[in-house]
Order: sequence, then C-alpha cells, then structure tokens
Amino acid sequence: MRVVLDTCILKLATFPAENNASALIYELARAGLIEAWVSPAILEEYADVLGNHPEFVAEIVESFPVCYPLTELSVIRHEPDNRFLECALAANAEFIITVNTAPGHFDENSIRR
Repeated sequence: MRVVLDTCILKLATFPAENNASALIYELARAGLIEAWVSPAILEEYADVLGNHPEFVAEIVESFPVCYPLTELSVIRHEPDNRFLECALAANAEFIITVNTAPGHFDENSIRR
C-alpha cells in the first residue's frame, strides 16, 4: 500500500504513549510494510517541524522512497498541504494519512472552488 504521511502523523509518532496509532503507522512504514512516499518539499517540511528530532528525520530520509512531482497543484487553501497532494499523485499513493482536519487543511471545506 502506498501512502503519504502528513507531518502531524510523524509529530505525534514522536510522543511515547501506549496505543499510539501514529507511532504504529510510522513503524509500519519504517519496516517496509507500507510504502510511505515523500518528496523533497515534504522532507523539507518534516525537517522544519521535527527539527528537534534529527535522528528521527534521518530515519525518514533513509526509509521512505522519494518521488519528484512534476505537477504543481493549488487545490487546498492551506498552500503547504498541496505538496502532499502533489506527492500522492506522483507516487500513485492510495491514501494521505492525516489527523489534521482543521478548517482550511484536509477537510471538506479546504478545496478551492
């Protein structure tokens, strides 16, 4: 299964907790049981947000396949989220995994009309 992980999933994966679904998703990707694709733009966002966990970012760089989107999208109002759509399209991903449904992000009202 090919997926793209929103940054919030990885941020939540850094918190030690029992039954941490985000940590489980990350471990599945790291083990190669799911393919978690990234693009250079997504890696840059991961590094910015997870900068206080450099070893975690290094594991992501080593474990996740990289694609290079050729299509630039401007579909979601929160502009950085478009990078995840671009990556998903380029990698032929089946899912974008997120918990971010704040207005303007990956919710039904975020699509530009």
